[in-house]
Amino acid sequence: MKKYKVFSATYQLSKQLGSEIVPAKPPMFHADILDNRSGVWRRCAFLTRKTYDETVREAERYINPRINST
Repeated sequence: MKKYKVFSATYQLSKQLGSEIVPAKPPMFHADILDNRSGVWRRCAFLTRKTYDETVREAERYINPRINST
């Protein structure tokens, strides 16, 4: 079984700049694709896309390849 988690992209600044976490500009979104075939949820893929909807669509397509690409 596979599942995914979508989150907005961020950057962590260097220690010299205070180690702050700042949002990516332009905004980007990541998806962790997780699989538990071994009994433990582990990352099997990582996607980055420009919009939230595009990220969700690609993650769904990765999990269920029978979904149309339209």
